[in-house]
Amino acid sequence: MNKFINLLGFLLIINLLIFCNLLVNQYNHKDLLSISYAKTAIHNNDNYNLILSILKDTNKNNLIKYADYIELNIVESIPNDTENKIAFTLSLPEQVSFIAIYSKISDTNYKFEYLVDDLACINDFYFYKNFLVVDQTDTNSSNEFSKREFFEVFIKGDTILKSIFQQNIYSEKIFKNNNTTCKEVEKASIDYLSGNIPKILCIITTITYNVNSSSLNFENKLEKISEITRKEIYSWNDSQDKFILSKEEIIR
Repeated sequence: MNKFINLLGFLLIINLLIFCNLLVNQYNHKDLLSISYAKTAIHNNDNYNLILSILKDTNKNNLIKYADYIELNIVESIPNDTENKIAFTLSLPEQVSFIAIYSKISDTNYKFEYLVDDLACINDFYFYKNFLVVDQTDTNSSNEFSKREFFEVFIKGDTILKSIFQQNIYSEKIFKNNNTTCKEVEKASIDYLSGNIPKILCIITTITYNVNSSSLNFENKLEKISEITRKEIYSWNDSQDKFILSKEEIIR
């Protein structure tokens, strides 16, 4: 009987050792990141190896050859985050930007969790409920906008945050209307409404001007054609997995 008990005890110890070994292997996985190393690298302006590590974690090996040109910043505290995540913003000026978010697994180590990809110039980002909101500036001129600042809302996927909503914060565009050159300026203020259902409130003012070559860059000299302010409320729809326009009205 004693031999049987000893055997059970031996097997229990073996199982505990195997379990502990699995935990050690899990926490020594190649995509773990030492936060002290990351802070030291950034403080000493020695970002190259840290950038390589993040590029590999995010499966962006195609950018490794540009690592010397990538700008890196660390955000140790993401606003409204309740899970002690950290984030790194990486950007190739005038080309591509993205955010890599890491989750804390111990006092010293973080593990890669999410990629926020295909971003413009990143101004700020924060959590709103289960969403990540990124404020951006579009630095690439287009046929539609000459200036554009906007915010973009992302929802969690498996290892990537998926874009589900965009709204301009400030934009300018030039267009023709019956052979007349016009300039349209749109400004928006954004708020998030309380309640169980996520809701985004947008107050948007759109001003249209007549312009000529001498007044194009001087807004106080432009001839105002119209000004409209409207209120839009977007509510989260679980079945469609997106924000939909639930209320719209002209304020003035």
